[in-house]
This record gives sequence, structure tokens and C-alpha cells, in this order.
Amino acid sequence: MAPEVMQQLHGYDFKADIWSLGITALELAHGHAPFSKHPPMKVLLMTLQNAPPGLDYERDKRFSKSFKEMVATCLVKDPKKRPASEKLLKHHFFKHARSYNYLVHTILDGLSPLGERLLKASCLPFYLFISSVICLRWGINVESDLVSYISDKRS
Repeated sequence: MAPEVMQQLHGYDFKADIWSLGITALELAHGHAPFSKHPPMKVLLMTLQNAPPGLDYERDKRFSKSFKEMVATCLVKDPKKRPASEKLLKHHFFKHARSYNYLVHTILDGLSPLGERLLKASCLPFYLFISSVICLRWGINVESDLVSYISDKRS
């Protein structure tokens, strides 16, 4: 949560979303949210009182300079000094990002179907819950597909 959202002094705007992008980038980089080892109230205080979280230039050598700069740009405490999305999209990190097709082929091509991955991960109850919600919401018959898939795998 952006500092200005926590302070509730002057309201907040889209710049809070830029802060959230920076926090999300840190979560993806480290596998956990900043200050995640602390209780929620302490996190609020740390966010307001400490310097903004970020990537350490020495410890986080595996990340590009461009990525580190983008995260730091997003996590400026003063929302007036944080860039708008139009300006942020002109940042080197985004301007030199790989294409959509590259990402799809690199990340998704080798994946087995979602149902198989959920079964292997023992997420079947969650999958059934989600598919039930989808069925109710949009009338898609996902459950019968899953039931036939499970019976095929078990036979």
C-alpha cells in the first residue's frame, strides 16, 4: 500500500498504482513482499517511517541496472515525484522489453495443460471450486471436462 494511501491526508490518485507496480516487481524479484516477515501494523509504520524498499545494487546483482532503476522510480515516497504511467512506459526497462510473442513462447510453450498441473500440485479441490464459480458465472461446463480428464488418467 502506497504511503499516501496509509496517511489519508490528501487522498490519493493513480500514482498509488505506480507504487504498487514497484512493490509487485520486488515481490516477483524476491519471492515475497517487502517487510513480509513483520506483522501488518509494523509494516505500515515501516512503510511510513523508513526509506522505501528496493533492490540492493550489490546483493541483487542478478537483476539488470534498468530493472533496479525502474523499481526505484516507482517507489519514490512523494507521489508528486513518482512518474505517471505514460512517462514510466518510456523508461529503458519497458522500451527494451522482449516482445509479447517471445514471452508467450518462452514461458507458456512448454507448459502442460492447467488441469494436469493442478492435479500434479494437489490443487484439485481449488480447481473444482474455481471451475464451479466459472460454471455458475458464465455457464461453461468445465467440471465435466475435468471429470472425464480424471477418469481417463485413473484408468
